[in-house]
Amino acid sequence: MRAQGDQAIIPEVQGLRGVTACAVVLFHMGWLWCGWLGVWVFFTLSGFVITRSLLRAEAAGESYTPVRFYRARATRILPLYFAAIGLGVASLSVEAWVFERPDALDHLTDVPWLLTGTYNVLRAFPGYDQTQLFGHLWSLSVEEQFYLLFPLAFLGLRRRMFAGVMIGLVVVGPLLRVVLHLALTAAGWSSGDTATAVYMLTFSHLDAFALGAVIALNEERLKAMAGTVAARRLTLGIAIALTAIALVCVALQNFQVQATGKDVLTDAFAVKPELLSGQVVVYAFAVAVAGGLLVLILTGSRLVAVLASDSLVRLGTVSFSLYVWHFPLLWIYAGAGKRSLVAAVIYIAATIAAALLSHRYLEQPARRWLEARWRDEGVRPRRSPTSAAQSPARL
Repeated sequence: MRAQGDQAIIPEVQGLRGVTACAVVLFHMGWLWCGWLGVWVFFTLSGFVITRSLLRAEAAGESYTPVRFYRARATRILPLYFAAIGLGVASLSVEAWVFERPDALDHLTDVPWLLTGTYNVLRAFPGYDQTQLFGHLWSLSVEEQFYLLFPLAFLGLRRRMFAGVMIGLVVVGPLLRVVLHLALTAAGWSSGDTATAVYMLTFSHLDAFALGAVIALNEERLKAMAGTVAARRLTLGIAIALTAIALVCVALQNFQVQATGKDVLTDAFAVKPELLSGQVVVYAFAVAVAGGLLVLILTGSRLVAVLASDSLVRLGTVSFSLYVWHFPLLWIYAGAGKRSLVAAVIYIAATIAAALLSHRYLEQPARRWLEARWRDEGVRPRRSPTSAAQSPARL
């Protein structure tokens, strides 16, 4: 494990965040059909990193209140988040008044939802028409809702009871998606609207956050297994389990759509609105992949050693900025034509540059300023994993 200041981080987890962010970007470029699975990986990483931060504070004997937690998250998320919203509002205004497209102002009604962390609920409503400026920020609303409730559960429950609740959510998570799907269908929602709601609402992602929390609770046990026969057996078990779930996805999805050729694979990991199996099994597969990778990281498996490479760790460090800016900048790529290699290179370079500059000149200065201000007020927010580079906010 490598140290950064007074905060230990796990390089492979940072690298995994970098890979996941790249997968989402490539998906939106149309280059990686299953890159959307990265959203679920990010949610699992959030559960792991946030739980780990709370456990570290607890082990250090610090009095870690929900207020301190919320302030630590605010220093990490809000400066960049508000900057993205502000830029979006300015862009819509320019589009309306300079380019004489007054309908662009219709999306200003998104702002109250964005500011209250409920944008994913708006996105789930039938008939919502997203804008390229805000559309991807639904996942941050899911994270914000998780951040609001999770520390209350962690600090309010005995550790064994908390662990039991998390395990229970992992088990019933897929069932919750079935219930949501059936409830919305019974209410008369179309298959497409139902699929969108199941994808967007926080209710559907509880198993992802919970699995990350369960792994964090068992971090020391998993690390103690490194290099043992038990670790090798666990690695083999994870590989078998993920393969089995993947085969189930292939069987269920293709049995219903009867795909042929390369579509046998692509359809297996695509969420088709009419297929409940995609909303249940494929989502569960994404969560299982994230959990499996975390376990391999903690047990020191060589299979994931590449995630500790400097380039991936660096991408993981700026993954929040990468995610926030990649969607608005997609206009460059889409406007130049998605089949143009030159446009793709320009888009990728612009996105990485924006992430690096944003992290250095916006996120870090704003975080230092906020921490100093709260310290002067007599509240010293600890530089925890939630405020350090290995913070989970993103997708």
